[in-house]
Order: sequence, then C-alpha cells, then structure tokens
Amino acid sequence: MNAPMVGSWSVEVRDVRPFAIHGDLYYELHVLRCDEVAPPDSPASLFGLRVPQHAAQAVPQVGDRLVVTFLMGQVTAVKKC
Repeated sequence: MNAPMVGSWSVEVRDVRPFAIHGDLYYELHVLRCDEVAPPDSPASLFGLRVPQHAAQAVPQVGDRLVVTFLMGQVTAVKKC
C-alpha cells in the first residue's frame, strides 16, 4: 500500500523515530490506519510515514491518534484527533 496522492488518513501511532536529513528534523512514524480492515497486530497493517517537523503541530507520541494529510504522496500536515 502506498500513501495517497491527495487526501488524508486517520492513524494510530505505534512507533516514533526522529532522524535528520541535511540538518532538517523528521519523524519516522509507524502507524495503523484506523479505517484498515486487516487485524491490528498483523505486520501488513503497519505503515511507515516520514513526517517533516514543520508538518506536525507537536512531537508525535506512541498511542496518539492523528489525521495525516497528503499532497503528491508527501505528508503536509499532522494533527491530533
């Protein structure tokens, strides 16, 4: 499964790993889509997203429920539900 070109997903954060690319902070999020029909503990239901720091209102935490907005397949905004 790929991220959508345009749109948004409701997700639950399962893991957060900060990292830097050329000095810019990003968060690698491992998430479960809230509307996914696969069993929650199935590895196939986990999805990885790279979120630039400027797109997040706050540092994402494990257990957060978020709405992730995409444009051209890239994360443009992350907001808590």
